[in-house]
Amino acid sequence: MKAKQIALALLLGLLVGCGGSQKPKAGALPEGATFYGVWQSPQYGSMHLCQSGRQVVGDYVKNERAGRIQGDIDGDLLVFQWEDRRELVQGKPQVRRGKGYFRIEIGEDGDQYLRGAWGLDDEISGGGPWNAVKLRRGEPDRCTGADEPVKLEEETHPWDEDDSPGGSAY
Repeated sequence: MKAKQIALALLLGLLVGCGGSQKPKAGALPEGATFYGVWQSPQYGSMHLCQSGRQVVGDYVKNERAGRIQGDIDGDLLVFQWEDRRELVQGKPQVRRGKGYFRIEIGEDGDQYLRGAWGLDDEISGGGPWNAVKLRRGEPDRCTGADEPVKLEEETHPWDEDDSPGGSAY
């Protein structure tokens, strides 16, 4: 009898543990919903998301954490990769990466909500919840690459400049 209980506990542990990498099934995008906008997340602060077609890029900032999101939309679902940088000790940043998803909903109050989760590395969930509400005012101003014009001018970077006294160092 004890062996059956152990086997059952192991099986349940495997079933629960493997659920973290399952991609949720997409549903229909609610009428009037869009991932584009400025969102406020209790977990990750201010999020600026830009959308171009089915692609979304954005960033988030809360306290000492700053990160980026990039993903694809399928109906009401945004599946994304994230990377963030947290600097608790100056000069010693910690970089983490993972995946996650948001499902967009329109609440009874008419506001748009993101309900989702994040996971580390290749896991799409298992790290914790990631939720947000869209702010009624404001446009994303920290996104790069989605709806912004392509910049064609060349930029000079410090490593491009010749700072040796006699000209080229080569």
